[in-house]
Amino acid sequence: MSLHIEQERSPRAYLCNPTDDIPVGERNIRVEDWLNDKIQTTADMTDLSSLLENVEAKQRQLEEQLKDAKTKLAEAKISAANHTSLMTQKTQAFEQQQEDLRARMMMLTSSNTPEEAVQRLKGPMEKLQQVEVAQAYVELLRDVNDLTKEAHQNLPDNPTEALKPYVRLKQLAMTLQATQNSTEIAAPHLVSYVEQTSSHLWTQMVQIMVKEFRDVLKALNWPNLTVEVSKEWQICFGRLLDLQAPEIREAREPLVLLPFAVLVKESELKFRYHFMGTTPTSASSVLGEYYLHWILKVVDLHEAYLRDNAGPVLAAHFLGSSLSGNSLYIDPVSAFITALLPLVKEKTDLVLNDIQHNSAHLSKFIGQLMVWDDAIRIKYKYDGGNAEVGWVGVTWHVLDKWFSPWLEAQERFAFQRYEEIMESPGNGDIDYDSNESKKTKGTFGATKVTDLLKTITTQYKDLRKVSHKLRFFLNTQIAILDRYQIRLSESLDAYISLTSTVGRIATGATKEQQRSVEGMAGLVSLCKVFGSADHIISTLDFLSNEAFFVELYFQLDERAQGVHPDSAIAGPITCSELKLSTSLKLGTGEGTIFDTTIQGFKKIRSNAGDLLQRAIKYPFPTAFRAYLTQAQWTTVGQDSQSLPYHTSSLTISAELDQPLQVMKEKMAYLEKTISYPAFMRIWRQAISALEDLLFNEVLLRQDFTTLGAARFSQDLKGIQSIIGNYLPLEGKAFMMPRLTQGIALLNLPIEAPDEGVMSLSEAAEKIYAGRNECEGVLKRLHIDLLDNPTARQIILRRVEAND
Repeated sequence: MSLHIEQERSPRAYLCNPTDDIPVGERNIRVEDWLNDKIQTTADMTDLSSLLENVEAKQRQLEEQLKDAKTKLAEAKISAANHTSLMTQKTQAFEQQQEDLRARMMMLTSSNTPEEAVQRLKGPMEKLQQVEVAQAYVELLRDVNDLTKEAHQNLPDNPTEALKPYVRLKQLAMTLQATQNSTEIAAPHLVSYVEQTSSHLWTQMVQIMVKEFRDVLKALNWPNLTVEVSKEWQICFGRLLDLQAPEIREAREPLVLLPFAVLVKESELKFRYHFMGTTPTSASSVLGEYYLHWILKVVDLHEAYLRDNAGPVLAAHFLGSSLSGNSLYIDPVSAFITALLPLVKEKTDLVLNDIQHNSAHLSKFIGQLMVWDDAIRIKYKYDGGNAEVGWVGVTWHVLDKWFSPWLEAQERFAFQRYEEIMESPGNGDIDYDSNESKKTKGTFGATKVTDLLKTITTQYKDLRKVSHKLRFFLNTQIAILDRYQIRLSESLDAYISLTSTVGRIATGATKEQQRSVEGMAGLVSLCKVFGSADHIISTLDFLSNEAFFVELYFQLDERAQGVHPDSAIAGPITCSELKLSTSLKLGTGEGTIFDTTIQGFKKIRSNAGDLLQRAIKYPFPTAFRAYLTQAQWTTVGQDSQSLPYHTSSLTISAELDQPLQVMKEKMAYLEKTISYPAFMRIWRQAISALEDLLFNEVLLRQDFTTLGAARFSQDLKGIQSIIGNYLPLEGKAFMMPRLTQGIALLNLPIEAPDEGVMSLSEAAEKIYAGRNECEGVLKRLHIDLLDNPTARQIILRRVEAND
């Protein structure tokens, strides 16, 4: 028995016949390789029988597979032959039918060719088609009539069943409309008829159900709220909800529920009589004073009745539905308000059309609407069916059309009020009650400006659209702040111009103008600018942390993240424009909405502070000129032994009285006008300048006797006394420490009164001896702010040291 050994073959082997195409030698080699693989040891010979059985089993398996394949191939050939025969028969039959049809057409039409026959049959075929269309037309009208009758038969007892034929009729109308729009079917009258029929059917259905509910209400003496509702009331209420079910499912905006439309009918009639007729309360000039308040009273009056009677019916009807969490459908008061809102909107539109050219009325009326919207939201928890965002309010729809006129009116009022503040008599006066002690005091004008800003905030904080809030913010508050910033900046520019020689010549300043910036007058004018800017800064810092401005900036910051600078993020306003008006950090998650404005006022405050320093220290040389040039430092008085007793009774120099009086006046004024840190900062520079002036122009330039040195020391104590009155806690930093040490060296006694006290002659000898000896003297005298050359210069100014 031959063995058929199956091995894995190459792709080429499948294209070859193993018997004919594979050489005998190669076949023998393959068999030999297979046997060598299976029989490698003597022990493998014991498994020879099992090996042969395995080969025979595979052979039988292959033979069965081959037999099965041959059977399937034969069946496939038979099936293909049958299919070919059937197709041939059908083709022949079709050709025969076509030939018979041509012959019959030619016979019927007495035509010589099939084409001529087809042309002659075209007219009759078109008529036949028209007959078929007419038949379908009639059947469609019959279906429409049947659906209408079926709907009427189920009313008023079973509105749910009445909806089924109505829904089919409505779907038919929609299908016809879509077909009419997509094809050229010449049946617009049919489409219109079906659409009108469906609409008329819905109107009739509503009228039937509404009439039933009205009859029940009439029997209960509606609108008597004290009468207990009947079972029929509840049934009719629920039937109206059933009838409106498709409309409720498709609603995308607050929908007036049919039972509530019936309930508000009496209130609607009263509303139209009182506010949309010829009564005085109907006049548009009274704005919303009456009708908005009247609506609230109506809701209050019906609230308890609705919650007791309509609430359970609504809860049961929408239980388990997707609307069970929507307040418009489960809260009877919210549903009642929704039914009243069309009246409010209609009356509001009438008022707006009448007052559109009266800016004052327009501004006041929109303010009333925003207050009314808030009352509805807060008092009745009305959210318009949107629990996340809340009800947008009547004002939302009003401002879609009237925002620009309203904003223009608000701008005019705001700027008019700002100009009134600037022109008021006490505008520039400092308000010492505007802040506590040791804090900067603003002007009355600055306080009124910030009050105006807060008032403006109340006018638009209830707006719902970010673009509206932003435009209001930029066009009123930021615009006013910009104007005030320019005004303060111009005040500083005018001061600089009047206090500089070039500026006075260029502007042709008068003597009166020059006097307005000299001495205390100039100091006062600078303090006004400084205090005004500081007050604006502190107010804006406070406003930046208010919830309204934090939320507004957060919304703008979110929109600005990752957008192009020229991209609009709130209406037409681009990101780059908004950054210049709010904060350069916009879009980074940092900053506040007033950052840019605050920086502008901080710059003005800083400039005013610098000018205050100059206004104090620059006049020192002129104010102290008489004191600097006096020749009384070489006065000879008591001997050195009695000098200590004499100096205690010395008074300050007469030439120092006037400048110290002016200095005291300035310090007193600034102390009560600006904050303590600013006061210290300004006077630190001024006192340092005065110290340098006295050190260089008196101590190092004048000659002193013992009495003259003692008088100079007493003068310094007088200056320090004034400084200490206003800066008591600042220590020696403000007490001219370098000048103090210099005067101490100058006042060494001619003869040492006690042992251990250095005399003038001893100090002079050692100071002139060399650097080390000089440093030793200064260290012994606890003088650490003077160098060796300066110490030698001071000793040289003492007359007795040079004798």
